[in-house]
Amino acid sequence: MDINDLFDGIMKSINQFADEIAEQRLQEKMLETGRGPENGGKNAENFEAKEKRGMTDFPKRE
Repeated sequence: MDINDLFDGIMKSINQFADEIAEQRLQEKMLETGRGPENGGKNAENFEAKEKRGMTDFPKRE
């Protein structure tokens, strides 16, 4: 294992953690506002995309 593999693993863990936090925040917001997809909230998909994008804006390796 070289250093790049190590950092790739660290970034994957960070991104997974960020996704989990974003999902948790999304669920909390939907409960607070009552605008979940099952309630007909048409902006729920847009909100989810924005929430996850804001949490996972880490630089990408090329």
